[in-house]
Amino acid sequence: MNTWQLTRRTFLRVAAFGGLALTVGCPMDGIVPNGGVLVYRRSGRGRHVSNAAKKKNANVLYATMQAAANDLTHPGDNSKVVQVVISQQLFDQLFGDGSVRADLRRKV
Repeated sequence: MNTWQLTRRTFLRVAAFGGLALTVGCPMDGIVPNGGVLVYRRSGRGRHVSNAAKKKNANVLYATMQAAANDLTHPGDNSKVVQVVISQQLFDQLFGDGSVRADLRRKV
């Protein structure tokens, strides 16, 4: 009788294939199925961040992940970038002029 053994290599192949299969149906362009638009903001949740970073994180949205990652409050800012879904109408209002950064204290 031939017994089948699960080796580390086989397990890693199966896990990698399963992860790839899960990501096939994920949207890649920022448009979510319910008509919203994916934007980004910085978040200090669960981290020690300065008061300046807290205020900026609460009020600034970004059209791209790269813009959010590059716009630090100060050199020691360790806020992470998170995704937020907003309506298409609000997206057009905030980023309609071609900007990639929207300060909610001044735009809305």
